[in-house]
Amino acid sequence: MDELRLKGTMMIIQHAILHILDTNTGRLIASQAEMALDGAGVQDYIEQIVKKIYAGDVKKGTLTAHDYLATMLDNADFSDMTTQLASKMFDIMSGQDAIRPGDILSFLATTDDGPLFGLIKLNFSPRYAHVVAYQDNQMINNLVLNQAVLPAATQTVDEAILVDLTTQQYHLLEKKYLIDGHRVAYFSEKFLAIQPETSVKENIQTIKRTVKKIADKYDDLPAHEVLAKTQEVIYDALESGQLDTNTIAEKVFSDNLTAKMQYQEKIAAQVIDKTIAIENKEKYQKKYRTQKFKLDSGIEISIPISVYQDPSKVEFVNNVNGTMSLVIKDIESVFNKFTV
Repeated sequence: MDELRLKGTMMIIQHAILHILDTNTGRLIASQAEMALDGAGVQDYIEQIVKKIYAGDVKKGTLTAHDYLATMLDNADFSDMTTQLASKMFDIMSGQDAIRPGDILSFLATTDDGPLFGLIKLNFSPRYAHVVAYQDNQMINNLVLNQAVLPAATQTVDEAILVDLTTQQYHLLEKKYLIDGHRVAYFSEKFLAIQPETSVKENIQTIKRTVKKIADKYDDLPAHEVLAKTQEVIYDALESGQLDTNTIAEKVFSDNLTAKMQYQEKIAAQVIDKTIAIENKEKYQKKYRTQKFKLDSGIEISIPISVYQDPSKVEFVNNVNGTMSLVIKDIESVFNKFTV
């Protein structure tokens, strides 16, 4: 079998099965046998998707013995177990136009860290393809719309769960859909019936919203400065892989004790851990390494963090008439990116 170096361990896929959940036609087509893993590209396709899941905005947690998925995984009949999972998913999806039809790919694999179970929803996407037809003894090349094209291996899927069967710890990807007038994370809430930890992305979004709400209350805390400082703290924390919410309070609201206390109270009320572990450091380093500003004049600028922190290169100046000036200093050359 093909092998994969994944998160520092080797992974060998042993079993895989695909069930079709076509809610467009109202059909659940459950496979009666497992997939052939020696087919062209099958192993690589699954492995690449798993890599993208681990690199995504995952939520983590640990299954308990009473959780629905944990009880299902006790079923030694892989085909029967995955069919039951697909049936429950299909029932949840039926009648919900917001949830896209797709396939459920389930697999079992071995790794250096132990056995791994994966369940991945592969949403359908419409794609055009050519088809050769014959009419009146003439060959005609036509375009047809295939409504059931699966995502490429390079794409990140919307819903998936990977479970370490030794520790029962899992990595979960999901998104919310509008169901009965409410935005619902149906994959964890309705299908798996679990409560994962908050993702790093959601924690950072909560921090950003809280910082801005506090800053908006004070004239001496311009939102653009406070948010820029918050981004700096987050970026600097990525090196250690740990983001301390108290550090944000100290560095962002250092000169305003009242604002600092209000921030800490609001963060504590939203059940965010004081220390947030960040696994995918490279992902967030790429996202936060540049400060981006949009001025009321319509000008948009991007400034690398290292340059923004250097007052000899960039400076915001408060003018006596209440406006601000952005001064960019020590420029040796200018390049227009509209190049040939």
